[in-house]
Amino acid sequence: MTGVWTDLPAYRAAVAELAPRVRLGDGGEAIRVVGGRGAWWERLDGAAAYVIDEPDPAPAAVHARLAALDVPIAVVRRRVRPDVVAEAGAEPVSPRHVVVDAWGGRTDATALLRDAVGWARVLAGGPLSVSARADTAAATTMALRGRDGIGVSVTRAIGGGVGGALVASALGSRRVEVRVDSASPLAEVAFDDLEGRRVRPVRRESAERLALRRVVDAQAAGAALSDLRELAADDGIVQPDE
Repeated sequence: MTGVWTDLPAYRAAVAELAPRVRLGDGGEAIRVVGGRGAWWERLDGAAAYVIDEPDPAPAAVHARLAALDVPIAVVRRRVRPDVVAEAGAEPVSPRHVVVDAWGGRTDATALLRDAVGWARVLAGGPLSVSARADTAAATTMALRGRDGIGVSVTRAIGGGVGGALVASALGSRRVEVRVDSASPLAEVAFDDLEGRRVRPVRRESAERLALRRVVDAQAAGAALSDLRELAADDGIVQPDE
C-alpha cells in the first residue's frame, strides 16, 4: 500500500476511491501532491513520487534541473488530460493542418495558451517550432510548424472571468475535434469522415484519481512518466526566452 501526502480535499477523496492500493500518509515512500501555483518546483523535496497540480509555467532553466529527477511525476493539466489525449489518438488522422482556438480569463492566460500549444503538439504528432507570433492586450496568435511540415495555428483570446476553454482540430484523412471547457470536467473528442461523426466515450474519472493511479502504476512497473518532458516542451514554445 502506497502513502499519499496531501491536504487537498479532492485528492483525499481520490485516495479513498483507490483504497486499498493507496492510503493517506507521509514518509519516504509516499506520493506527494504539490500545488502548482508560484515556484512549485521548489516544493519537490525528496518524495518517492509526485503529483503536480496545474503548474504555473516554469522557465527553461527550471525544466533543465527537473529533467534529472528520477521518480515518477504526474502533471495534472485538466485541459490536457492523458486519457483524453489517448482518445484523440484512437483513430489515425494523418493531419495536414492543426488549428487550436482558446479563450479565457486574464489570470490564467499563460497556462491556457500553454495548454492550447499542448493540444497542438498532440494533434500534430510531435514537437513544434515557432514560425511567427503576434500579441495584443486581448489576444495571442501563433503560427507553428510540426514534423513533416505540418502547419499549426494557435489563437488565445483573453476576456473576463476565470478558467478557460479550447477547441482543437486536426484536418487530414479524417477530422478530429477536441473540446475542453474548465466549467465542465467532461471533454469531448469526435471524429468526422465520409462515414459520419463519431463521438468517443466521455471519460468520467476525476483528474485527481487519474493522476494518483498513473503514479502508482508507474511505481509498480518501475516506469517513468513523460508528463514533465511534455510540460517543458509546451512551456518552451510559450515563453522561449525565459
